[in-house]
Amino acid sequence: MKARLLMIVLAAILLFIAISWAAAVEFGPFELIYLRYFSLLFAPVGLLFILLQFVFVSRIKAIEEGIGLDRMLRWHRFFGRAGLSLVFFHALMIALYRLIAFGELFPTTFVWVGVAALLGFMVTASLASMYKKLNLAYETWRNIHLINYLLFPFVLIHAFYHVRDGSLLYYFFVVLAAAYLGVVLYRVIRIIGMRRKPYEVVEVRQETTDIWTLFLKGPNLNYKPGQFMFIQLMRNGKLSSAHPFTISASPTAEYLSITPKKLGDFTMTIKDTRVGDRAYIDAPYGVFSFLSYEQGEQNRQNEHIFIAGGIGITPFISMLRYIYDQKLDKKITLFWANRSEENLCFREELEKMEAELTGLKVVLVMSDQTDWQGEKGHIKAPMLLNYLETVEDKDFYVCGPPAMSRATIVELKQLDVPSFRIHSELFEL
Repeated sequence: MKARLLMIVLAAILLFIAISWAAAVEFGPFELIYLRYFSLLFAPVGLLFILLQFVFVSRIKAIEEGIGLDRMLRWHRFFGRAGLSLVFFHALMIALYRLIAFGELFPTTFVWVGVAALLGFMVTASLASMYKKLNLAYETWRNIHLINYLLFPFVLIHAFYHVRDGSLLYYFFVVLAAAYLGVVLYRVIRIIGMRRKPYEVVEVRQETTDIWTLFLKGPNLNYKPGQFMFIQLMRNGKLSSAHPFTISASPTAEYLSITPKKLGDFTMTIKDTRVGDRAYIDAPYGVFSFLSYEQGEQNRQNEHIFIAGGIGITPFISMLRYIYDQKLDKKITLFWANRSEENLCFREELEKMEAELTGLKVVLVMSDQTDWQGEKGHIKAPMLLNYLETVEDKDFYVCGPPAMSRATIVELKQLDVPSFRIHSELFEL
């Protein structure tokens, strides 16, 4: 519902831009100046889309709740690319028009301001999109994105110089500038709020050879099992960048916890965290929780099918801990795929839950362990049907590496599971 409302608002804004643009140009027989006319339509739409990429990546709770940050990040990428493309074509068409009509390209300083900002956006977008090939660290990738906040005011300066005072488009750019300042102010206020409410690391527990759990004590946090947080760690006087992790604790637990696996530069250092280190937490985010989808008596009675890949178990352990602590009467089948049993964390806890919760069935699947006595290979449709018999009246939750999650969703759709019964969060940089 909220996503649909946002699309309606966006459509209304685009309609306003189209009306404002039509009121500002004089139509007649097709001629060279039409290059300039249409470039002037691309500019405000492009700037709107670039602003929206800031909005969707700023973790604005009023927007994120009910939508999910993973979807907002996909919108962020889409609007960023679309906005940059429109601004690029705006500059290209203006350049062609001026070159053909006057034999010059960019005659004034304010035009060059816009060109420089556009080139800056193109460089940051290229570096961000090629971060894997360039082997960029997460912190570098994140800082590249922050440069765009410095570039956007120069684009606005360029726009205000060329728009006619008092026109509809002038007031549109005023609103655009105010919205940009609002987004920046929101981020600053949120950071200040985090700094005023620090958490403390109270335990660092090794789960497997490459998986660790951090337990954190601090202000009470109202969250649903399965949601995630952004965390910054202050270690040895140095503050890390903010990194997203699922909250592996249940809302019923005394402490917050995250359970990262060593997969990158930051997670490689989790083991070096010490009791007493400070942490700053921004949370909760996400809609990946059975509580988010249990609307209506019928949905509450549906069986929940949890499908995890590797460390994708963390939202499910949070949900299962909540169900266990609250003694909820739920029918749940957990499929958990790993390379080998050496990668299993929470194994004893899951065995205890399965023994005490009559509605819980745990299916462990190993892809690389030849001597494993249970299910082997990958989670496919036949394996699911072998345990479930039917997919009717079941809600499926999928969390794991993006490739695994997408493959699993394809398997579920081949079983004719309706899309509204498949819940997942796919995060990719």
